[in-house]
Amino acid sequence: MNPPKLPVIQSLGGAALGMMLKGEKISHLDFMTDTRSYCLRHPVYKLRCAGWPILDEVRPGGIAKYSGRRTHYKVYFIDPSKLIVLRKELDGRLYKFIAAIDELERRLRDEH
Repeated sequence: MNPPKLPVIQSLGGAALGMMLKGEKISHLDFMTDTRSYCLRHPVYKLRCAGWPILDEVRPGGIAKYSGRRTHYKVYFIDPSKLIVLRKELDGRLYKFIAAIDELERRLRDEH
């Protein structure tokens, strides 16, 4: 099996993957806080198409204000046991990718 393809660092897919590679379970609200982009579904779709084993989990939300219905949302993550395999498959590239994401985030924080 071919290893998954790494996305461009300065992309929404890169941001989402960087968060998940650090072991985070991310929701669209987490993603929006980090990237100022509310749509996490499309970057996750593209990452899955590139071979990343991204899982999702449905969680209960609150009660919708006007309809009174229960809401739910998804969190996306990579299974920790898969991360170990990915680290071996991608050799040092995964660590370099994470370091580049961290550097980009630091630089963006310093600019604001």
